[in-house]
Amino acid sequence: MVIMDRLHNYICSIIQQIPKGVIITDLDGNIKFVNTKGLNMFGYELWEMEERRAHDLFKGWYHVKETILSGNIYEDEVYVNARTNRLWFNLKASPLIDGKGEVMDIIHVFDDHKKERKLAGRLTKTQAVYTFDKIIGEDKKFKEMLNFCKKIADSKSTILITGESGTGKEILAQSIHNYSNRRDKPFVAINSGAIPKSLIESELFGYVEGAFTGAIKGGRPGKFEIAHGGTIFLDEIGEMPLDMQIRLLRIIEEGTVSRIGATDQKYVDVRIIAASNKDLPKEVEKGNFREDLFYRLNVLPIKIPPLRERKGDIPLLIDHFMERISKRLNKKPIPISEEEMEELINYHWPGNVRELENFIELAINMEYIPKLGWGEYFKDNTKEYKDIEYRDLSLENMEKNHIIKVLKLCSGNITHAAKALGIGRNTLYRKIKKYNIDCSQ
Repeated sequence: MVIMDRLHNYICSIIQQIPKGVIITDLDGNIKFVNTKGLNMFGYELWEMEERRAHDLFKGWYHVKETILSGNIYEDEVYVNARTNRLWFNLKASPLIDGKGEVMDIIHVFDDHKKERKLAGRLTKTQAVYTFDKIIGEDKKFKEMLNFCKKIADSKSTILITGESGTGKEILAQSIHNYSNRRDKPFVAINSGAIPKSLIESELFGYVEGAFTGAIKGGRPGKFEIAHGGTIFLDEIGEMPLDMQIRLLRIIEEGTVSRIGATDQKYVDVRIIAASNKDLPKEVEKGNFREDLFYRLNVLPIKIPPLRERKGDIPLLIDHFMERISKRLNKKPIPISEEEMEELINYHWPGNVRELENFIELAINMEYIPKLGWGEYFKDNTKEYKDIEYRDLSLENMEKNHIIKVLKLCSGNITHAAKALGIGRNTLYRKIKKYNIDCSQ
């Protein structure tokens, strides 16, 4: 008897060290043991728990018992009636077997979903921080688009957001998530075009231990598992490899996911929002995108208009960016004349809102409104450096060409060019003399 008591105390001390809530019940649901973590998770005193039965804590306990007695392990999500409110946990229940091989008790292990939300943020470095009230725009069609987004926010149907680069597709996806009934659940974003093809399968679907060389011990959940209960945002969906498109289609149709190396399927409750700056119907025609997947994703289509189609919003966006960025940089806002504002409104903004935001940040740093087209210059300049012959790739030649370009953009103004280059006026004068640059051109 003394040995059994010691063994019981030893087992209890081990269970106390488990960083999850543990409850042991008999087959009638009477609570025989609760570890300290479980008491803290549910908010009860020990005597209060001992007066309760398992079915008082959560619905469906008899299904747990039935599963255990049939020789299986129970694993699902449950809402627990804690002291203050109902809390959502992962529950895994297993049998405790006696010396005769019969089920004696049931051990219940509760895992807090907050861990999954932290894991989602850590693995993806993405959280849904944007809301509709942070989106600037009074254009009629733009507001109609936002109202449509609010109307469908709670729907489980898939969303396909299309729009040019820089229109704010992920900002809109985050806003939809934060407006929906999934706002307290994970928002997981993945860029289908940024992840190497060799890694995208393991990133999306996860893997079990030993699935391949380099697989970490214990395996790793994929983005769909991490996003369970919440939203997964698949950016640049048009870049997804065709074999991955087949697996994505299966998830949409069946609602299950299987890790690499696993034989079982796992149910996932995920709202899918996809986005693309490509013309997906054309990609379907070219054979680059599956037609069946396109129709599955395009249930709720949203098209974000380019900035040039809502010119009336440009002054609002400029004021917004000017105020926000100047505060962040601890600099004064830059005054804009009527002539400059008209030029900004009429500019075509190929990079859309992102380009406008970057332009305002550039202006605040330079302390004046620079010539439009800076973004195009740097884009073209990069190509120029790629195409240049190797004999011209000395640092001096590159610096000289760069200074000439900036001087042209600043119309020969030394003060403005020096600020743009991040150097002093005297330094710029010395370099002009050194490279024999003609400022009058």
